[in-house]
Amino acid sequence: MDKSRQIVNELIKQEDKGELHNLLGDIEETDGHVREAAHEYELAARMDPTEKNLFDLGSDLLNHRGLEPALKVFDFAVKRYPQSAKLRVGLGISYYSLGRYDDAVQTLCEAVDLDPRDTKALDFLGKMDDISPQYADEVTKRLFVFARNYPTNAAAQYYYALSLRKRTAAPSTDNDRVAEPYLLRAIELNPDFTDAHYELGLLYQDLGENRKAIGQLEIAIKHRPNLVQAHYHLAQLYKKVGRPDLAGQEFSRFEALKAGVK
Repeated sequence: MDKSRQIVNELIKQEDKGELHNLLGDIEETDGHVREAAHEYELAARMDPTEKNLFDLGSDLLNHRGLEPALKVFDFAVKRYPQSAKLRVGLGISYYSLGRYDDAVQTLCEAVDLDPRDTKALDFLGKMDDISPQYADEVTKRLFVFARNYPTNAAAQYYYALSLRKRTAAPSTDNDRVAEPYLLRAIELNPDFTDAHYELGLLYQDLGENRKAIGQLEIAIKHRPNLVQAHYHLAQLYKKVGRPDLAGQEFSRFEALKAGVK
């Protein structure tokens, strides 16, 4: 990158502008020069507070320097560019990193509304849909849009199904039946999707379809042998179907893995 750095520095001498400092920040970041990259991103944002320059500065702060400063940058940026979905994603991640979960979910929902094609916003929502009960229904609505708009995205199908199953404190047959085809679709798209196999196993267990549940949990454990809770649920299911020998083996594996986790 020395040649690129030299060229950009020469251009800055001819015309000192934010765009070039942002580019120089990218070069320094690629080379692992964290401090130098931070300096250039900050210069770029101060000289020319464009959407890109502010986003890159906020992202650099999130990754390397500080959560509170990142929040301030993204908050300022969103007010300056209220129609920018990616800036709201940055703001939502900043809130989440600081433990402000309601603010994080609300902001990410706003980002999805601005640009339903932004899979990054929806991916974050899918991973945090149960941390803010206040916005649970709103999250589910956005995840439905995600699943509908991306029918060949396994994660989209999985997150929507997961959200449906988490909407009630107790298992809901109605929600499970709605969620089932989305989990099956996720597995069809990605047969190695361990979390989808596990969740489908739990769904079938809740519905009393023990043989199906066992099949899915066995697949999940095959892909991820240290999936602690899968061994526990599998032990329960083996006991129900009259296989105490296998139930004992799974309980033993569960206890061993649990001790290892501690």
